[in-house]
Amino acid sequence: MNGSLARARACIKRLINLAIALIVKPADFYRVMPKTGGLLDPMFYLVMTVLLDVMLISVESFVIHGAGVNDLGMLAGGLIVGPLVAVILSFFVAGIFYAIWSFIGSNESYETSYRCLAYMQILSPITILLSIVPYLGLLGIAWGLYLMVIATREVHKLPAKPALLVFGVIAALSGLLYYNSVSSAIAAKERLQEFNKELQRMPGTSDPGNPRGR
Repeated sequence: MNGSLARARACIKRLINLAIALIVKPADFYRVMPKTGGLLDPMFYLVMTVLLDVMLISVESFVIHGAGVNDLGMLAGGLIVGPLVAVILSFFVAGIFYAIWSFIGSNESYETSYRCLAYMQILSPITILLSIVPYLGLLGIAWGLYLMVIATREVHKLPAKPALLVFGVIAALSGLLYYNSVSSAIAAKERLQEFNKELQRMPGTSDPGNPRGR
């Protein structure tokens, strides 16, 4: 039992050190990142990041809306389904980016592309925290673009300019979708507030204890 706890702590500590290295010195991180060694390590890192994402989203929802039995059920489901879906999608996404890197001249393998993207997922919980403030999540998208360019230069040994062009288009489209979704959410919230104000002005609704307005 003690041995299992020690291994778990060592594993978590290693993941934290990986995250810190990627955040503080991304160029150094990708320069020394092993290009081979199997997909298990990066996949495990991805799963741990997704679990953190689910927890952060649940805490944010609890702070803003409160929690109920259904919310706890959704949290439990998210902790199970979220990592499973993320792992399945990661193979497809890595395939797309592998094709992009190959198109602009990379000779690296699919495994290398998967590793580049899996470790980059540390941005996900940071973006969730940034998104608490409307539109601040755009910084996470810009940061993701920066890491893509760094990975292209340090791992795939390609010039930064074509990577900036290709991944810049992807980042711009992602930023536009994010901006529109946040704008729509803010507009919907404002409409709901206006509706509630109009509802309160209606006769019989100003006094909750007197449904007939008497």
